[in-house]
Amino acid sequence: MSNGPVLVVDAGSSRLRCHLFDSDGSIVSTSAAEWPYLVEPDASSMAKAFDTRLLWQAVVMAIKQCADDAPDHMEAVACVAVTSQRQAVVFMDSEGKEIYACPNMDLRAVFEGAAIDKSHREQVYAVTGHLPSFLFAPARLRWFQEQQPEDYARIANVLTLADWLAWRLTGVLTNEMTLAGEAGLLDIGGRHWCNGLLGELGLDKQANRLVNAADIIGHVMPDVAQQLHFKKEVPVTIAGADSQCGLLGMGVVLPGHIGIVAGWSAPVQMVTARPAFSPQGRTWVGCHLLSDLWVAESSAGATGSAYQWLADTIYGDTKDPFAKMSIEATEAGPGSNGAVSMMGNGAMNMSDLGMTYGGIIFPVPLTSATGGIGRGHLTRAALESTAYAIRANMEQLEALTGDRAKTISLGGGMTKSELFERILVDVLGRDIMVDPVPDITALGAYLCGKVAVGDLGSLSEAAEWASGRMRTLKANVRDAAEYEELYQDWTRLSNALGQIEL
Repeated sequence: MSNGPVLVVDAGSSRLRCHLFDSDGSIVSTSAAEWPYLVEPDASSMAKAFDTRLLWQAVVMAIKQCADDAPDHMEAVACVAVTSQRQAVVFMDSEGKEIYACPNMDLRAVFEGAAIDKSHREQVYAVTGHLPSFLFAPARLRWFQEQQPEDYARIANVLTLADWLAWRLTGVLTNEMTLAGEAGLLDIGGRHWCNGLLGELGLDKQANRLVNAADIIGHVMPDVAQQLHFKKEVPVTIAGADSQCGLLGMGVVLPGHIGIVAGWSAPVQMVTARPAFSPQGRTWVGCHLLSDLWVAESSAGATGSAYQWLADTIYGDTKDPFAKMSIEATEAGPGSNGAVSMMGNGAMNMSDLGMTYGGIIFPVPLTSATGGIGRGHLTRAALESTAYAIRANMEQLEALTGDRAKTISLGGGMTKSELFERILVDVLGRDIMVDPVPDITALGAYLCGKVAVGDLGSLSEAAEWASGRMRTLKANVRDAAEYEELYQDWTRLSNALGQIEL
């Protein structure tokens, strides 16, 4: 690797982060900010929107914090690379004023999305590779069309969150390919705008220029550069969707290879040479950062979020809850003394998404004969459940593509737990490749920045560098055999709970 540091703006699901990478790919400074949300008194309880004024202030403050912590590196920054959570979108008018900005958690368009799927479900999936519609931009456009028609008439640009951040930096309006696909705006097979579908839905809107990850879209505007204390003209690239950036950060760029970004959620993505659609619409189809590849996705759900909830709930009075959880869960041993967690889904089924029962189940009565159930057993059960869900979704992708995974790579915040890594490799019963640092999405964005300025020749070359960092973790034969039986038990229980109607 060579000459210039890269500043990464990572607008993830849990919070906004900025990372300053040195020229060798090490993080020298990091800052974070919580998401600033709007108070919408008249909105439904399912609605969630960003306060864009406060959001931009948070971005500026986070970047300045990185600059304060590593001023020499900041002065030499060669590129700014922006990535963001998927499904988050910003609608703007022709004068550049934000009408609406939402995170991926905004569910205001549930009914509008259901109406789209009732009339166009098969077409929506065949074109965009994504269901159900209420999660994506077209349904949110329909919501404005029906609920706030005056605002709908003003919408001139539909951006994803990273596109908007890049626009605030450069003044240039573009849409990055992988993010547009994850927002439900692309004909996924042709990698172009799904204008035909949008027109049929009565949602004709102006489309911006589509760009690929690692394209330089512009440079930081002079007034913004002054605000951020940049000393020179700095190019900006949109690094793509956060999960796809994670794949690049793990070097997962060949068909048949699987990457798992286990953070707030745990998407399992297999690289494919062509779009792989599920006959029942259970899985998603997305674009890979490399322009001739796609990804088939089957997500284990909000596993990291559930683990955070568990930490807050039963370890809330602990100074370092995750360290304590790891110690106690390690002592619990495989199988968690009969405790079984169901805090996420099994194999993803986006064609029939609904609420199901979950929780933590354990043998009763609780007597000394069972050895008791403590916090460590509940914690280990949650980690085991995450591993089981990842395996179920990986097997679904293998069945869909008819291709057994050639390699399995793991990254993301959950890799901070060595116990989780150990449980996962034994549950899978296969070797996995693990990245040495958890900030795998930011690393992928950093690599896009290095490609953008020519320090690396291509995204493929960047992936080769990334794969050289990975370490191999091998399954323990005895524990893998025990987990095979436990996984089958968990699968039967998961299927049974899925039959209970709320």
